[in-house]
Amino acid sequence: MMRAVAPVLAIAGPAGAGKTSIATATAGLLAAAVVGLDDGGCADQHGVDLPALQDRLDDLDDAGFVIIEGVFALALPPIRWAARYTVYVDTPLDISLARRALHQPDPRPVLRGYLEHGRDGHARFVAPGRQLADLVVDGTRSPDAVADQIRDFVTGASPDSSRSPRSVRG
Repeated sequence: MMRAVAPVLAIAGPAGAGKTSIATATAGLLAAAVVGLDDGGCADQHGVDLPALQDRLDDLDDAGFVIIEGVFALALPPIRWAARYTVYVDTPLDISLARRALHQPDPRPVLRGYLEHGRDGHARFVAPGRQLADLVVDGTRSPDAVADQIRDFVTGASPDSSRSPRSVRG
């Protein structure tokens, strides 16, 4: 017997793009559970602990809807394949970097990490998620506004449903 799985929404984008805030706001609108990948400290998607993610998802058997958010959410085929909906939070790297640095007591490690591997890692592993996403949202907008856009997309209440999902841009 196959186990029924709740619909999954995967949200990806650069570190500091606003994914967690957007996922939290969207979860409130969709009565969804949120699972973070805890992948912000990884240089690439190979550092993501998929068995630990599966354990967290197994604990959500009763959830009606699940949001998985993380830098590498769209870079990992098992997540992408499991997701009914995929979203990329398109935030300029300078804004993402500033947001991350401002959340640290000492921003130097964040800045150093960006210079040493962050920029290259973003280009290789994160940015391609933009082309893989069903919906690309503007990470400079408020999380509530983006959550409204995602809710409308997921529920089919999009103002222009004749457009291809990959072309939807807010």
